[in-house]
Parts: sequence; C-alpha cells; structure tokens
Amino acid sequence: EIQCAAHLVVAALRRRNATYYAIHARRNDFQFRLAKIGAAEIIDNLGGHRLIPRGALVYLATDDPKGVCEGCMYDRKPCAAYPVPRPKEYGCPDDPSWDPFAKHGWTVLKLSDFKHLLPNLNPNHYGMVDQLVCARAKVFAGAYWSTFTGFIHRIRGYHGLGEDSYYHTKGKLHALRSPKRMGPGWMREWRAGWTDDDKGRLIV
Repeated sequence: EIQCAAHLVVAALRRRNATYYAIHARRNDFQFRLAKIGAAEIIDNLGGHRLIPRGALVYLATDDPKGVCEGCMYDRKPCAAYPVPRPKEYGCPDDPSWDPFAKHGWTVLKLSDFKHLLPNLNPNHYGMVDQLVCARAKVFAGAYWSTFTGFIHRIRGYHGLGEDSYYHTKGKLHALRSPKRMGPGWMREWRAGWTDDDKGRLIV
C-alpha cells in the first residue's frame, strides 16, 4: 500500500516535470534547534541554485506544511512570543513560511497537493510515503540529526542516488560523505551502508 501510494505521487510529479528534486525540513517538536531553519537559510546552505536549479520542481516533505512553525517552542514559549530577529539557538525561524522557495524560482509541492490521489491512505503512512517520494528525486537535501532524513539517504544509496544526497543544515552540506565520525553515529547516515569496501567504491 505504501509503495503503491508513493508510486502514484512520483508518477504525478514526473508528469509535471520528468526531473524533480526534494527537501525534508524538520520543525515543530524537533529537539535539535539548529536544524529548525527557515526556507531562505535552506537556500543559502544549499548554495543557491548550485544543487537545485532555478525553475526546478521541488517536493517538500515536512511536519510543518503550513509554514508557521506551529509546534516550535523555546523555553516553553511559542516562537511567536519572541521578537524578530531571533537567536539561531532558539530554533525559531524569523520567517517560517516556505515563500522564499517560490521567490527563488522553485515550484514547491507537498503531499497535501496529491491527497486526491490517495483517498484511502492511512494518515499514519503519510511520513513513509514522503520518504519514498524523496528517495526517487534527482537531488535530495534533508535535516542533520534527523533519522527521518537518514532513512531517505539510505534508500537513495540503495538506488544508486547516494552521491546526490545532502544536508541543508549549516556546515553539514557534505557530511554524508565524510568518513570521520562526528559525535554519535546516529546523527547522520553513512556511505558504508551502500558501498562495498573501505575505499568507498559504490556498489554496482
């Protein structure tokens, strides 16, 4: 059921554009506040149009589809209680909307844009569908510290797309390809999951 639902979404995306890109943005109750960033910062961290070109079709997987950071809090207070500009360590984007993506020249679609294709899909499966759709994108960028992103990276590695997978968290763009451990191993995915020797040659 989950695979079939994801196939319907991927097919619908490819009817609009044969090549699509994907981003996973984690917010709300995510405990790693430095990864809860605004769309403008995601764009900057990805290098502008270097990885995702102007005019691209971008699939956005997120727990904040409205772009309001409704569940984002700092010191038990909602982000809206703090004036702009807000310190990065608060995990409260100054502009939580996804509007900068459109201003940057991207056409952004989310799972909610395809729910008419999935009338009987169990809502508990939405996240898994998101992961499979992101796994088939030409280029994918997710949130560091997110195991949801990590599983997408792993699936992409199995499909031979691991080298076109990134993190949009500041300073972590190429962390997926680093052979060095940075803190606990769960914080990111490892290329060893889809390479076949210590030199990192890809499985073919």
